[in-house]
Amino acid sequence: MIVCVCNALSEERCREAACSEECRTVGCIYRRLGANVQCGRCLSTMTEILYEEQDRRAAAASAARRDKLPARA
Repeated sequence: MIVCVCNALSEERCREAACSEECRTVGCIYRRLGANVQCGRCLSTMTEILYEEQDRRAAAASAARRDKLPARA
């Protein structure tokens, strides 16, 4: 699915950019993809993608921490 028509950015590419730990803003997604916000109609979708990927990263980090805990006897 195309998320940003102005820049022809697919959802897959946007998610790939958003999954980076350094990516904390929607603007970062655009920069990582070499694009700029133009009309702005995609900003709500981009924000949703960013939050979903941040939640996914946080869940993965939490699971990794749980896996490192010593087993209880």
